[in-house]
Amino acid sequence: MDVKKFLKDNVKPATGCTEPIAVGYATSLAYHALHGFDLEDGTIVKGRKPPAPEIDRIERITIKTDRNIYKNAMAVCIPGTHDQKGLPVAAALGLYCDPAKELNLFEDISPEIAAKADKILGSNKIAVEKISDTNRKPDLNIQINLIYRISSDSIETRTAFVEMQHQHDNISRIEVNEKTVFKLFAEQDSEKEKEFPSALKDLVKIAKNLSDEEIEDVNTGILMNNRIAEEGLNSEYGLKVGKHLEAQLAGGIIDNSIVSELKIRTASAGDARMGGAKLSVMTTSGSGNQGLLALIPIAVIGERKNAGKKKMCEAAMLSHLVTCLAARQSGDLSAICGCAIKAGFGAAAGAAYLLGGGIDEINNAINILAANLTGMICDGAKESCALKLYTAAAAAAESAFMAVSGMKVSSDSGIIFPEAEETIKAIGKISFSMIPADVEIVKIMQEKGII
Repeated sequence: MDVKKFLKDNVKPATGCTEPIAVGYATSLAYHALHGFDLEDGTIVKGRKPPAPEIDRIERITIKTDRNIYKNAMAVCIPGTHDQKGLPVAAALGLYCDPAKELNLFEDISPEIAAKADKILGSNKIAVEKISDTNRKPDLNIQINLIYRISSDSIETRTAFVEMQHQHDNISRIEVNEKTVFKLFAEQDSEKEKEFPSALKDLVKIAKNLSDEEIEDVNTGILMNNRIAEEGLNSEYGLKVGKHLEAQLAGGIIDNSIVSELKIRTASAGDARMGGAKLSVMTTSGSGNQGLLALIPIAVIGERKNAGKKKMCEAAMLSHLVTCLAARQSGDLSAICGCAIKAGFGAAAGAAYLLGGGIDEINNAINILAANLTGMICDGAKESCALKLYTAAAAAAESAFMAVSGMKVSSDSGIIFPEAEETIKAIGKISFSMIPADVEIVKIMQEKGII
C-alpha cells in the first residue's frame, strides 16, 4: 500500500466541522466557476480572484444533500461566526472564501465576511431541499445550484452547479449555464478495495514500517489535534466538557490517571471543534472528531509511558488504518457514531500496540470495544459530541489496557468474531441495516425546526 497516498487521501486538515465545510466549499466553487478557473484531477491549479459577491445579484442558492450531511451540518458551530449554525450559513460564507484552501477555507472567515453572510441570510435567497433518500446505502452527496445575475441592472442570469460525492472534498461535477466544465471519472470501488489491506496483521506491518518522512506526516496530525485540545481547555467553547472534567480532577472526584487525562484532552478538543474554534484538526476517514479520537488517546498514553515519537507515530498510523477499515465497512457517515465506534476501534488498536501488545492483544482490544460501545448512534454533529468523545476515548484506552492484561471476549458473545476484522464487518452490516433509524433521526431533527 502507498502510505503517502493513504495519508493524502484519508488524513487531511480541516477548519471546523467537515459537513458545513463541504457545503461552503461547494458553494465557493460554484461562485468561482462563474468567473473561471482551471481544475486538474479535482484540484484547483490556477485561477483569478473573482469580485466580491453582490447580494442584490444573487437570485437563488439551492442546497441539496444526502441525509447525513444534512444531519451533521444542522447544529454545529461554524468558525468565525459567533456560534452560527446550519447549511444556509455555510453556503453564504462559502461565497466569500477561497476554494483553493479546500477543507480549510473557513479559516478565511472574518467579522466582515460574517456580516456580509448575515445579509444574504436575511434576504431569504438560500433554500435547503428536504432530504428523502430512504432506499439506498449512505453515500455523501452535496449539490449546490447558484443563480446569479450578470449585472445589478439586468434580469439576465448565469447558473453554476457543483456536485460533491463520496468524500467531503471530492468534486464530481461542475456546470456553468448547464454546460459541464468539469467531471471526475472516479476509480471503480472494486479497484479501490484492492489497494487497502483487509487483514489486521497487514495493517500492523504497514504501521511498523513507516519511513522517517511518513512518521513526520503522522506526527503533524498528533501535534495539530493536541493544539486544539489545549485551546478547548484554555477557552470557553461548547459545553466545556473538558473543563468540567478538569474541575472534577481538581476536586478529587476523578483521579489523575492516564484515562482521566485522555478523557479531559479528548473532550476539550471536541469542545473547541464543535464550538467553532478557528483551528485546524487532522481528520481521519472524513471526520475531524474521528481524527481527535484516533490520535489524542495515543498521544496521552505515549507521553505517559515515554513511548518515544517513532512508536507513538506507528501506533497513530495503526489507529488511522483501523479507523479506515471500519469506515469502509460501515460508510463514512451513517447511523452509528463514527468517532465512538470506527475511530474507537482505531484508538483501541493503536493503544494496544503502544502498550506492547501483539496481534492477539490488538485484535482483542478491538473486540472488547465492539462488545461495549457498538450501540452508540449518531444524531448529528453538535456541541454534545464532546460527551461521546470522552466516553469513547476512555472505553478505547481501557479496552487496550484490558486486552494487554489478558482479557478476551468470547466469540459466542453476540456479534463478536474471533478475528476483529470479521467483527468490524458485522458492525458494517448492522450500520447499513440501520438506514430506517437514520431516516427517523433526521425526521426528528427536522420536526424540531433545526436547519
